[in-house]
Amino acid sequence: MTDEELQAKFLYDNGTLRNKFAIKDPDELSLIEYRGVAERQIALLQQRPRIASFNDLITINKFLFGWLYDWAGQLRNYYISKAGFDFLEYDRFDNAIRYVNNELLKINKKQHPTIEDYAGLLNDLNYIHPFREGNGRSTKLFIQLIALHHGQVIDYPADNAKMIAALDQSDVSAIAKTMALQKAAG
Repeated sequence: MTDEELQAKFLYDNGTLRNKFAIKDPDELSLIEYRGVAERQIALLQQRPRIASFNDLITINKFLFGWLYDWAGQLRNYYISKAGFDFLEYDRFDNAIRYVNNELLKINKKQHPTIEDYAGLLNDLNYIHPFREGNGRSTKLFIQLIALHHGQVIDYPADNAKMIAALDQSDVSAIAKTMALQKAAG
């Protein structure tokens, strides 16, 4: 897909994401999206579904964003980059998904995964960047749900700048330092 085709598919003329409510004001859309996604994140955290494979990430993205966007839960089939950083080519997703599923098996077999385990998974999923939007929120929730099943909670930084810089460098140690791992209450 050309940049023009991608823009026409996903954006209104003013640059706002095409959505099911035809909201073209970016501030209004941002607020509605934030509230709706936050409600759905809380619902999933309360339900605590078990994370077993990459397919669960697809389900999470669809659940968080599907009420607002048609593309939610669909793996991208085009190249993307942000701020000069190229994400994984979509034609390599099959190998990447197998790799992530293997890493999930290793993490789920551990009694107490480390913050480095979670940071490594976050780094891998960030590089894959499988969706049009919502990759960060979907991935963080995905990993948080894994942690919960190990009696753990991950505190992500309130300011993402350091984490994003570490992700841009693919520096798992630096990513881990932006996060904190705690024992889950109760």
